[in-house]
Amino acid sequence: MKFEIRHYLSCGLILMLAFACSPRTAANPDATTTTSSTLRVGSTGDYPPLTSYDTLTHQFHGEDIELALRLGKHLKKKVVFVKTTWKDLSADLLDKKFDIAAGGISVNATRAKLFNFSVPLLMDRKVAVFRLADRSKFINFNAIDQPGVRIIENIGGTNEIFARKAIQNAIIKVIPDNQQVFKALLNQNADIMFTDETEAKYQQKKHPELYWINLPEQLSPAYAKAMMYNKTDTLLQRKVDEWLKKQNK
Repeated sequence: MKFEIRHYLSCGLILMLAFACSPRTAANPDATTTTSSTLRVGSTGDYPPLTSYDTLTHQFHGEDIELALRLGKHLKKKVVFVKTTWKDLSADLLDKKFDIAAGGISVNATRAKLFNFSVPLLMDRKVAVFRLADRSKFINFNAIDQPGVRIIENIGGTNEIFARKAIQNAIIKVIPDNQQVFKALLNQNADIMFTDETEAKYQQKKHPELYWINLPEQLSPAYAKAMMYNKTDTLLQRKVDEWLKKQNK
């Protein structure tokens, strides 16, 4: 499988990726991760097509899940998936509840202060999702950021952060479950969701009654999605990056 890396890269983003994805040397690398027979992968399970969690079977699915399983096979480790949320993702990784976070993890400066990242898996950017019936109403961001327009986002992730930073006039509502956001749009309980282009394309294919538009580049610059590790796990990161680079050849 080859990763699709879309070329949105600007000079500023290249510099950020160089900072975020380069291994930091740790005085005492965490040897437990590399010697353990299991690889614990934390994922939210609510970001298809990259990660989904079936509440009936208690199984994870998705492109990043399949990637993690192949990684485990390469490392000769049993992969154990750990359910987390966008709100708790960083705290859970810092608490070593899992070794790697995967499934639509966006690289940003806040996370880069706490964690290391793998080589980029793909490039993405924020877009606006709404009902197809409102296509003529929400023609651009200015039409969206108006009094009375209802923005809905899941709690704790980069979507909420983006909305709170960008929106000045519209109403922002935050709910716990990312998948319930799209139901709210379809049921007309909300008007707009900001999310990644990857998820927007998936949801529009699944629900043709949804539509999405690009946002201005200065408002929504491109960023990478990658696996995320604790800074002490530089040996694990090096092994994973070497394997990932081979997958893209």
